[in-house]
Amino acid sequence: MMDQNQTYRIEAEAAQALAQWKALFAEQVAVKAKELAKKGGSTGVITLGHYRQAASIAVQMLATAVQDTDSKDGRQEAA
Repeated sequence: MMDQNQTYRIEAEAAQALAQWKALFAEQVAVKAKELAKKGGSTGVITLGHYRQAASIAVQMLATAVQDTDSKDGRQEAA
């Protein structure tokens, strides 16, 4: 059984990668939702539907970014 009170330390490289992935995801959701609203002829309104669709797209981009991260040092490999 796992001890729920156990504390864990996070490697600096792991924390940095996580922060980069979170920022990438948030940025992509915002950008894609705005693009979708513009394409849909929205009058300057971004809806929950836009965010949902944008999040689905951003998840795919995030998965690619995570897979492209070099497991040895946490840095993204050059494309």
